[in-house]
Amino acid sequence: MKTNPIVALLVAVIAAFPGAMALFAADAPAAAPAPAKLTDADLADLAAFDRDAAAARESGGTRLSITTGLPPSMWQFDPPDDPYPGWFVHQPSILKIFPPPELQPFVSLDYAARAVRILEERSKILRKHGLKGAWNSNEPQVLPEAFFAAYPRLRGPRVDQPNRSRVPRFAPCVDEPETLRLYREALKTLWAHCPEVDSFSFLTTDSGSGFCWVPGLYPGINGNSNCKDRPMEDRVAGFLRNFQEAGREAGIASVMVNINPISPRQWMTPSFSPEVLAAIIRKLPAGLAVSGREGPDGRPFAGARGAGNGGNGGAGAFYPIVGLPTAPGGAGGGRGGRGGRASVSAQIERLTAERKAAAAQVGDELADEAVTVWSSLNDASTRLAALDFGGMLRFGHVLARWIDRPMVPFPAELKPGEKEYYYGRLFQAKGEEQADDLVDIQAMREYEGWGAKMLFQRVIELTVPSVRSALDAARRIAADAKDEKIRETWKVHGIRIEVLLCLLQSADDMVSYQAQLDRVRALGLKPEANPPLGVQSGWDRTDMMETARKEIDNAVRLRELLTSTDQPLLDLAPTPEEEYVMRLGPDLPVQLKRKIDVMNAHWRDYDRIFTVPNP
Repeated sequence: MKTNPIVALLVAVIAAFPGAMALFAADAPAAAPAPAKLTDADLADLAAFDRDAAAARESGGTRLSITTGLPPSMWQFDPPDDPYPGWFVHQPSILKIFPPPELQPFVSLDYAARAVRILEERSKILRKHGLKGAWNSNEPQVLPEAFFAAYPRLRGPRVDQPNRSRVPRFAPCVDEPETLRLYREALKTLWAHCPEVDSFSFLTTDSGSGFCWVPGLYPGINGNSNCKDRPMEDRVAGFLRNFQEAGREAGIASVMVNINPISPRQWMTPSFSPEVLAAIIRKLPAGLAVSGREGPDGRPFAGARGAGNGGNGGAGAFYPIVGLPTAPGGAGGGRGGRGGRASVSAQIERLTAERKAAAAQVGDELADEAVTVWSSLNDASTRLAALDFGGMLRFGHVLARWIDRPMVPFPAELKPGEKEYYYGRLFQAKGEEQADDLVDIQAMREYEGWGAKMLFQRVIELTVPSVRSALDAARRIAADAKDEKIRETWKVHGIRIEVLLCLLQSADDMVSYQAQLDRVRALGLKPEANPPLGVQSGWDRTDMMETARKEIDNAVRLRELLTSTDQPLLDLAPTPEEEYVMRLGPDLPVQLKRKIDVMNAHWRDYDRIFTVPNP
C-alpha cells in the first residue's frame, strides 16, 4: 500500500510535536474511501442479504445485522506468520473501515472502500424494507503498531493472547480525548454511508479488544500509565457516551450501544466485578448498556444484543457446516427446564408451535419427521457442549485443520510438498513441535492424554446416535415429500447431516491417534529388526493403524459428499486467497485428496515404531 508523501510528512510532524495531532486534526473532515467495484461474491452476498431483510420484515423484525459476513480484512495479517489476527479480521472495525485522516496511512484503504461499498448497499436494502441496522463487532479493537509508533500517547492495553500470537497487539486508550475524537469522526462517516445503523453491540476483552486496566486482559492487567488511576466506570461509561455524542453531532436521533465482556470460563478472570459492573451501569444514560443491562437502572437493553460480529464463526456447535435445518426461532427441539406445571405447559406450547412450523415447511404428513430432525440436532449440539473450549468442530477442523491434515507417525519429517497446503493455515503461534501435535490447539491441549481420549470418545459415542436419527428423518422427508422442491431441499439437508457424521468421526480419529502416538513415544518402543516367525501385530500397532485407515476412508467419503452437489455444505472462502486460519478454502476436495495420498504414502513409517508382524 503506497503512502501519500504529504500525509507521511504530516504524520512525522505530529509524532515529533506533542499536541500537534489535535491542532492538525480538529478541523479535518473524515474522508470517505473511494468507491470500490463489487465482486461476484459481494453481489451474491447482497442478494442473500436482501432475502434475509425481506424475511425479517415479514416476520415482524425491525432490525438486521449489517456487519455479519463482511469479507475478512486480510491486510491485518502482519506479520504474515502470526495467526492471531484471525480472531479480529472478520470483526468490522469502525476506525479501520471509516478511518479518520490520522489513521488512513496505516490501514488498507482498498479494503475499506470495498467494505464501505458493501455496507452502503446493505443500508439501501434495509431502507427499502423499512428496517434499521445493527453493527456487531468488538471494541476497542487492535490498531496497527505503526499507528501507535506515530501517536504513542494513544497506545492502550495489550490485548493479544500471548500463547497464541507472535507479536504484541494493542488497542487504543479510550481515556485519551483524541481517541474518542477519532471514534466520533469515524462514526460520523459511518452514518453518512449507513444512516440506518442505530444499534451497536460489541464484544470486549477478547479477539483483539479491551480497555486499559481490565483485570481479565489475556496478557494480564495492563494499560496506559497515564490513566491507571481513573475509575473503570468512568472509562467504560465515557467510551459508550461518546457514541451518543457522535450521534448528536451527526443528527442521528437514537443511538443504542451494548458492550459485552467475554463470559469468563473457570480459569479466567472476569473483566468487571459485580460492583464495577453496577457502577458502570449507574453512570450510563438510557440507550447505553453493559452485558445487556441498560443504564442507569439496569433494565434490559432495548437494541440488538449480539456480542461480536460472529463472522465466519457464528454458526454454533456445527461450524464449519452451513445450512443445517433448525427449528424456527432457534429452539431446535431442546429439552424442558426444571419440570413443574409451568415448564411442561411451556414445552407443550413450544412443541405445538414447532410442529405447526414443520407442517408449513414439509406438509402435515411429514411434520413429525422435521421436528425429529430439529430435536435430534439440538440434542447433538447439547452433547457436544461438553467438549466446548470454543466450538470443538471449529477449533479442531478449522483452527487445527483436522479436516484435511494427514495423520502420520512422524509429522516433522513430512516434505514441504506434503504439508504446505495445510501447515500455514494452522492456528499455531509457537514452534513445529506444537504445530505437529494434533491436539495442541491454540496452546490449550484440551484433548491431550489417554484419559481425555476416553472422555472425548464417550461424548462422540453419545452424540452420533442423535445425528443418525436426524439423518434418517431427513432422508425420509427427501424420499416421501410430494413437492419436488421439498425433496431436493431435504436431500441436501441429508448430505449436510452426513458431513457432520464425517466430521465427528474425524475428530474422534484425530484425538485417538495423537493419544496413541504420545503413548508409544513415551514408552520408547523399539521394534525388533528381525521378528521371529509367528509374531502377531501388537494391540497398539493394530489400534493406531486401524485409526489411520478409518480416517483415510472417512476422508474419501467426505470428499464424495462435497463433490456430490453444488449447494453449500461447508463455509468455504470464495477464493483461495481468502482462505486463512479461521476459514477453509474453496479447493477443500483437492486438499482432502492430498491428505489421503500423504497418509497412504507413509504406511511403512509404522515399522519404525512397532515390531512388524511375521505370522
